[in-house]
Formats: sequence, C-alpha cells, structure tokens
Amino acid sequence: MACFGLLYESHIMMTDVPMLTGFVIASYGFALSRERPLAAGIWLGIGVGVGFLAKGLLVPGVIGVTALVLPLLFRTWRCTAYARTLGVAAVVALPWLLIWPIALYLRSPQLFYDWFWLNNIGRFLGFSVPELGAGNEPWFWLKTLPWFAFPALPLALLTVWRQRKNLALSPPLQFGLVAFSVYLAVLLVSASARNAYGLPMLAVLALLAAPAVAALPERWNQYLDGAARLLFTALASLFWTVWVIMLVTGRAPDWKFLTCVLPGDYVMPFIPLAFAVAAVATLAYLLAWIWLPRLHERAVASMAAGITLCWILFASLWLPWVDNAKSYRSMFAAMQPHLPVSRRCVASIGLGESERATLLYFSKVLTLRREEYPNADCDVLLVNGLVSAPPKNLGASWRQVWDGARPGDNRERFWLFVRQAHSPAR
Repeated sequence: MACFGLLYESHIMMTDVPMLTGFVIASYGFALSRERPLAAGIWLGIGVGVGFLAKGLLVPGVIGVTALVLPLLFRTWRCTAYARTLGVAAVVALPWLLIWPIALYLRSPQLFYDWFWLNNIGRFLGFSVPELGAGNEPWFWLKTLPWFAFPALPLALLTVWRQRKNLALSPPLQFGLVAFSVYLAVLLVSASARNAYGLPMLAVLALLAAPAVAALPERWNQYLDGAARLLFTALASLFWTVWVIMLVTGRAPDWKFLTCVLPGDYVMPFIPLAFAVAAVATLAYLLAWIWLPRLHERAVASMAAGITLCWILFASLWLPWVDNAKSYRSMFAAMQPHLPVSRRCVASIGLGESERATLLYFSKVLTLRREEYPNADCDVLLVNGLVSAPPKNLGASWRQVWDGARPGDNRERFWLFVRQAHSPAR
C-alpha cells in the first residue's frame, strides 16, 4: 500500500487491476503448494483464470514459466505435492482459459482475431503497436521501477542480500525471485509498455520486502517514519490550503505549478459530504500518530497512511476541480456545433484510445484513425496534438472550423477540419 505505483493505477477503472488480483491469487496458490496441494491448485488455477480474463495471456504466461522454472532451479520444488498442485491448477484453469475464447470465436472471428492476435501477440511482438499505441521506450522499466516500486523494491533487495546464503533453503525467497525475474524479463522484451503493466510486480516485491521491514533497525524506522510524516503532512496541508483559498477567493492561488495543469479561474464548490470525508480522514491520520510509535514496522505504515490520506483529500476536496480540467466533456460539447450534420465519416490523426472512447461517449462520434485507415474518404478530420506542433500539410481542401482544449490544458490541443465543400452546422 505504500508503493507509489499502486496509488494512481489501482484507482482507474481498467483491466490491469483485476490482472493484479489474479496474479496475487495465483501467488497465494504457490504459497500453499508444499503443504496443501489441493487448495493450492484451486487457488492457482483461479488466479490464472482471473488474470487471463482480465488481461489476456500475460498472467498465465508468467505464472506458467514461473511454475516450470522453480523445479528446474531448486530442489525444494521437486516434490509430489508441488506436482499435484500444478495438476489441479491445470484442471481448474481450463474452463477459464477455454469457455470465453471459444464463445468469442463462435460469435465473431474478427473480434477473436483482434483480441488474440493484435492485442496479445501483436502488442508483445510489436507489429500492432503502431496501430494500438503504448510502445516500449528504451530503458522504460529501468527508469520507472525505482519510483513505481518504492519502497518495496529497495526493501526486497535488502532481503535478498541478507538471505543470499539461505536461497537454496527458502521456498518463499525462491518464488519471489523467480516470479519477479520472469515478469520483469517479459516486460523488458515486450514491444508494448505502460506503468499499469507493472502492478503484479508490486505483489511479489511486497512478499520479498516483508522480512526486511521486520528487520529494520530502530534508528532507520525512526528516520523513515519522520520523513514520511513530514512529506505527507506537508502535502495534506497543501490540499487543505488550496481548497480553503479557492472557497474564499473564488479562484485558485496564482501558483505556477498548479495553474500550468489546472484552470486557475475555476470556482470550487462546497460539497458537505466531500468535506466530511476529508475531515474524518485527516483526523484519523493525526490520531494514528499516537499508536504508530508502538509498531516496529511504523516506517512503512506511516508511508501507507500518508499516501492514503493524500489520495482521499485529492479525491474529495480537489475532485471537482480535477474533473473539470481532465474531463473531455466540455471540450467535445464545444466542438459539437461545428460538426457538419451531413457527413460521410470523421477521420482522426493522433487520437488516443481514451480520447476516442470519450468522444464516442459524449458526442456519439466514432472516428476512423488515419493511422489504420489511410484511404478512408472522410469529409471531417479531427487532429489531436501539441500546441507547439499544430497540424501542417493537410492539403488545400481542408478548412479549419474549430480548435480547443480541456480547461487549463496549455499543452494538448484539438483541431477540427472539414472539406471545402462542407460548412459547419449552425
């Protein structure tokens, strides 16, 4: 819970969250495998199934490779109980792995092709990345993991270093190392990368980090506890201060680090329920300072409590402001009158998955991506890009009828063009 990477990604309605759930359930199956093979196989099979239905082949692939590598590397996993676990897991996982794909193929072979070949194989090998997006930049995970997996990653490394001589005798350490290594290797060689893909790694790192947390010297606990309280108390004070200023003055404080991402002229409403939730959370956080010193693991507990408080304040006090800035509702509503009533189709350039989905949701407009349909004969074109790089060389037949952005967004911009034969609807 103290990991920075979990904070934002786990609060988005996306399939990577149940993928994390499936991976955790499967990990629980590994934990039981040497003592309760039947229960372990059931949990392992369910975890593989949940991960598969959530995200596709990633979790079953990683779990499958991990299950095979463990007995190859370590003698402790070469036992009858573990073999029985894998057998039960295979039987339990089969309905999860077969029923939905077969039903999808029978319903629509084209959708099955899109799901299996483009979104699973294509994203991994790279041939569908230009079409679907989310390419893997060089050194992406090596740059992301240090902050994404903090503080679990350094604590996990500390555990591995301290117990390096006991590796051959520690099945939990063996599973953690192998599962993390296999998952990271898959992400490194994959042609597609997003922060959310790394969520399952946090579960394995937490298992590896737990012994180090329990063995932290008292002095380090005090230092890290104090640093966590100082950091998150300051952030919580910032949330409260800005909220109060906006209620009193009717606009945000003129602080560049805020107004460059959020609209400065937004009028913050007072929502009693949001205020009550924020106040109770703040009081609970402050009261926790009374019993935190009694915990030996108080450094990590302080981080988890501080992150939780800041997220609650962000999602209660600041939510209307952030929603106004990040939602595409008002922007697409402003664009709607400029769309020709009679049109063949709407093409798009640079429009991402989220933007296409929200455009369809708010304006009932489904675009044909120029990247995928370069020869589509559309008479309306929507371009998504940066303010610093406006669209060029579209041809003399295209006329710009509208441009806009989300409130307070000075970086991203949208431009709407129609062919000369059409005029904007009035």
